[in-house]
Amino acid sequence: MAAARQAERKQTTASATTRAEPASVAAAPAQPETEAPTPDTSTTAVDQILSQLVLGDVAFNAPEKINIEDTVSIRVALSPDQGAAAVSARIEEPGRIISETLQVSNLMQARLTGEGFKIVAVTPEKQAVSSGITEWLWDVTPLEEGKHQLTLSMDALITVNGEVVPKTLRTYRKPIEVEVTTAQVAGNLLSEHGKWAWSTLLLPLFAWFAKKRKDRAGGKTA
Repeated sequence: MAAARQAERKQTTASATTRAEPASVAAAPAQPETEAPTPDTSTTAVDQILSQLVLGDVAFNAPEKINIEDTVSIRVALSPDQGAAAVSARIEEPGRIISETLQVSNLMQARLTGEGFKIVAVTPEKQAVSSGITEWLWDVTPLEEGKHQLTLSMDALITVNGEVVPKTLRTYRKPIEVEVTTAQVAGNLLSEHGKWAWSTLLLPLFAWFAKKRKDRAGGKTA
């Protein structure tokens, strides 16, 4: 009987000790460090993007002569699916119409630059392109006479390494002769000679006439 009670006590003590010990927690495996992806600097990535662009049509007007201080509009029409005839028909501004095929992306940029001109963009330079016809428009005013050059650049905006960058597809350089009309020449001469006549002839004559009137008025008073 005593031996049975002693065995029962040992079993109870062992159970209590087991309940008191905390359960062991397995250590979580270490996570490997993630490195930032290395930018792809190969040109094949850009070549692959460009190979996916579709061929479309672009047209614009190229004036050969503009009178100084006159304003002429330059319009560019672009389409991936309407055809050269439909694109060229949208150009109603003066000058020869230039029409060519061009790769087209869903985001395009058109830039018009030129020294000796005041160029005002009527439409945004960057535009989303879908089916149909997309247009760009500028108002161009020559500021000085002589032969000057307008440059039109057409860019595809593509995503390279997560960044949107321009890729120039075509550049057009068109020389424009800026002329001065006969009326403008006459106006300039009248303006210049008018200043000379006022300072050289009319101003002294006006001063002499004013002095004579003053002298006459003084004589009558006396």
